[in-house]
Amino acid sequence: MNFRKTGGIRRLRKRLFPTARQLLVARSLQKIDLSAARKILVVGAGEDPYRGLFDSPESYTCLDIVPKQGVTDVVGDAHRLPFHNGVFDCVLASEVVEHLHHPEQFVDEVFRTLSPGGMLVLTVPFMFHRHADPYDFWRPTPDALQNMVTSFSNVLIESQGNRLHTISDLLTTAFWPWSPFFLFRLVNPILARTPGAVGDGVKSTAPTGYLLVARK
Repeated sequence: MNFRKTGGIRRLRKRLFPTARQLLVARSLQKIDLSAARKILVVGAGEDPYRGLFDSPESYTCLDIVPKQGVTDVVGDAHRLPFHNGVFDCVLASEVVEHLHHPEQFVDEVFRTLSPGGMLVLTVPFMFHRHADPYDFWRPTPDALQNMVTSFSNVLIESQGNRLHTISDLLTTAFWPWSPFFLFRLVNPILARTPGAVGDGVKSTAPTGYLLVARK
């Protein structure tokens, strides 16, 4: 099997047929005002679809445990960030903490590396299928997230989506990778734009996941 070709097909399928979660995460991040951020760290950057969220930063560092050619600046473990204290004013970790066996340790490291007033932005799945990458450890409730960031101030935790989005994702990932319901993803761009999908104060007891924004 040509794994490089297979990976390319997988990425193309992800772009053309996104999950509701994928679209909701993108919308949530786009709603945050990150224009003042000048020294940014992206943890678990992957292919780095996040650079466009920031307005001419002074420094922009992509960290990952597995390097991506032409993208990754620093190879490192999120549990032990290889940076000095107070060097960033924004740390972004999107769809990362579910893969960490000690997420509280990561949050402590973020707090250490943020400057006073610095911002942590993270997204994490909740009602979403298990996706090993290589590990998928946990699904936090809002209470668990709040408990994880007690050192921070001005904490916002916002639901991403509701039962419609959750059902869509659970249905279209069933029997993966050959789900008979895969083409139902064509409705996800419409679902992601429905009122109450994302926005200030959005709450659901069965969302696809959460956005967390916290200030040091």
